[in-house]
Amino acid sequence: MKNLQESLEGLNQHYLELLKNLNRVLDVNIEMLYNQKLDSALYGECVVVEDVINAFEVKLKEDSIISIARFQPAAGNLRLLIMLINSARLLERMGDLLKANFKIIKDIEKTSPQVSKYLKEILYPMVVKIKVIYETYISAFINSDEKALYLLLTKDEEIDEIAEKNMKILMDLMKASPDNVEGGTYLVLLNKKYERFSDHVMHLVVDLVYILKGENLRKLELLEEKKIKK
Repeated sequence: MKNLQESLEGLNQHYLELLKNLNRVLDVNIEMLYNQKLDSALYGECVVVEDVINAFEVKLKEDSIISIARFQPAAGNLRLLIMLINSARLLERMGDLLKANFKIIKDIEKTSPQVSKYLKEILYPMVVKIKVIYETYISAFINSDEKALYLLLTKDEEIDEIAEKNMKILMDLMKASPDNVEGGTYLVLLNKKYERFSDHVMHLVVDLVYILKGENLRKLELLEEKKIKK
């Protein structure tokens, strides 16, 4: 029978697999934005990846609940297990969000090809920046890097500003011609969805900060206790 530490290590690996699979769906979004069209083969790949994400989310939740019941962990580990459950659920929703974007890209390609260039011109640069933030979060999770997480928190405002700038460009595009209204509306929807995805990443960052901050405070307490004993 596994002990608590072994169970936590296994759960962390499951969570990391979730993160990596979601990153693949994000990569596909970026590729389609750059190419300004839906790629059916990549879409098919993401359908499979989504099933993997859903399976890992269910497995992670079940194993976390079993670990809580079996080991009755202390506060720090309990917070970690609860964070894993909540974050896995959020990652699953983030995957759904990214997958839904493919239909919007297809709709733009079919109904409003004249505005397809904006997929690459304004949305692609923003989503590349979001990917950097997301991958930095993955690295911070692997390395328990609290400092990197604090730096990420400053990026939230940057993405919001880019999304707002995009919105102004898209509003001007729709005002310029009635022919651009339908495609422009789809682009506005994508802009909002990617901004929401970025907000979800920040929620993951904040939750991990609380976990690592608590762990670091506990380490300081233990060091102080050792000094007192000496």
